[in-house]
Amino acid sequence: MVIKQKDMDILEIPFHRFLNLKKHSGEEFIFEAAERPEYLNHLGTIHACVQLTLAEASSGEFLLQEFNDIKSELIPVVRKTEAKYHRPANGILFSKAAFESTNKSNVLHDLSNKKRALLKVKVEIFDEQKDKKLSVVFDWFITKIQK
Repeated sequence: MVIKQKDMDILEIPFHRFLNLKKHSGEEFIFEAAERPEYLNHLGTIHACVQLTLAEASSGEFLLQEFNDIKSELIPVVRKTEAKYHRPANGILFSKAAFESTNKSNVLHDLSNKKRALLKVKVEIFDEQKDKKLSVVFDWFITKIQK
């Protein structure tokens, strides 16, 4: 299955569907993942890969929201990931994302002038008590499609 850039829906990516990631109903968070028995690791907590996938999906969704008006012109690719797990996670998990060390106007400037941009998106994963479980910084390379 190929998802066209202009039709991109992060939650329709097969692995994200498999993990049953959901859009958060409020504005405080981006996505959420409910606890399921198949998500648990050998300690009975949510597996690190489930948390990291929630973070990566949230990072992509953040970029789609920020660049919604030109998303069909862009090809984003993750180049590097730095993750820090703070505490074991259980229950429903929620995600937040923000630019790190840049802003939207800087990225748009680079895309306009160089047709590419390097940027960082920081994602944090929280549980229902708003206790931080994971912090991740994704380094993205974005190129503008040449027409």
